[in-house]
Amino acid sequence: MPYAAADRQEFIKRSGIAPDTHILDFGGVLYEEFPCAVSGITARKQLSNAVIMKPALVPFKDAAFDAVVSYHYFDLLPSDLLGYVFKEVARVLKKDSNFSFMVQLWAPQNEAQRSSLFFNELLKASGAIYTHEFTDISGELSDSGFGDITVETIKRDILIPRDFVRSHLMLLGNLVKKEQKEGVAGIKTLAKQYFEQVKEYGEAMLPALHFTAKKI
Repeated sequence: MPYAAADRQEFIKRSGIAPDTHILDFGGVLYEEFPCAVSGITARKQLSNAVIMKPALVPFKDAAFDAVVSYHYFDLLPSDLLGYVFKEVARVLKKDSNFSFMVQLWAPQNEAQRSSLFFNELLKASGAIYTHEFTDISGELSDSGFGDITVETIKRDILIPRDFVRSHLMLLGNLVKKEQKEGVAGIKTLAKQYFEQVKEYGEAMLPALHFTAKKI
């Protein structure tokens, strides 16, 4: 997402993590911002320092990293998996080290963001992304060995360029075809809502929640 480059930089500044420390980028989204970090990814990509891993089974020794970061990767994981993931993050982090990550906040502040909400609802209906509650995440972090948990609401005002909106529309077409073939309920109705909304208002990134926590 090149249009979110400034947002990623702001995320790093808020995280307060020095780029020369040993960092695990969970999901591998921040490879440009942290070129020396280890990128933990679940599918093969042409990235330097990339390691293929399962989200709940991280292939590193205990206390291997000075920091773990993740930019919206956890939006792709179901809630019942987060506890296992957070325990693995705690295991590979050194004591008193920081874990910093962002997830989407499904609460639009304007009509362009509402377009993204409709698109997310489509992806959620197809099992591609998931919603996470603030209290659930905080509880899982605490249960996984983290303290000093903080959360900040990031409002954001980032328009999604038309080229990316067009790619969303193409994906909608595929999802509607999937509904017709496999009987996935509600896709066509949600697709119509998204199309009408984005045609009138465009599309913008939803707000986010930025969590930080310290390994106890």
